[in-house]
Amino acid sequence: MYPKILITSYKIPSSKMGESYKLYGLEFSVITQDYSDSLSLAGAIPVLMPHLEARIDDDEYITEVLNGVDGIVLPGGSDIDPALYNSYPQKNLGDISPERDRWELQFLKKAIQLKKPILGICRGFQLINIYYGGSLKVDVCGTNVESKIPHMATMVPKYYKTHKINIKSGTRLEKIFKGKDIAVNSYHHQAVRDVGKNLNVAAAAPDGVVEAVEDPDYPYMLGVQWHPEMMADKDSNQLRLFKDFVDFVDAQKEDKK
Repeated sequence: MYPKILITSYKIPSSKMGESYKLYGLEFSVITQDYSDSLSLAGAIPVLMPHLEARIDDDEYITEVLNGVDGIVLPGGSDIDPALYNSYPQKNLGDISPERDRWELQFLKKAIQLKKPILGICRGFQLINIYYGGSLKVDVCGTNVESKIPHMATMVPKYYKTHKINIKSGTRLEKIFKGKDIAVNSYHHQAVRDVGKNLNVAAAAPDGVVEAVEDPDYPYMLGVQWHPEMMADKDSNQLRLFKDFVDFVDAQKEDKK
């Protein structure tokens, strides 16, 4: 049987859905299709989880949801509330959703308690770092930034390889990519400042920006700053990341039988 992987989605109001929706006051559960496509290609069944504000403190409900899946993906999205890493709103901070932060942190906390395999992408990667006690740089794309790497490279196709990454030896990421020369896309303006306790840096950009973290003491905890789901259908190396995650989930599922 195919393993089931939960992907958290998020809410946006009809006012942000464009001219196609004239009935205002509605909200939509949204996640880009690339996550589901990549997990499916890797051999999993994607399960989309909407943000349910009424259940945000319902530990029993969240536990039952997670008991019904075999792993979880925390996806990309808006900026994270700086209060979560003892900071303040600053210039160039983008839109935040404290409610989404709290909801996803509840799922992350419970998933860790249940030892569920976890993959964080972009915002999800940053959320993992914050959960482990790390912090973020509010903006790495401003005019005063010395790096020539355009980390928020919205001017190119989603699968475009913006920069290379330097993968650390002895990491899961090194095993996934098997020593290959890897380049990634880049769609973030926030970045890791302080790495969370018990997390190891698995990869960095040429300018030093942290691109991946792992918890070597957890069954499967991997976070990446780039968007492999946007590249997986054109780049077999990026699909390998999802395949590694799904294969681990599948093996763990078989071991529990």
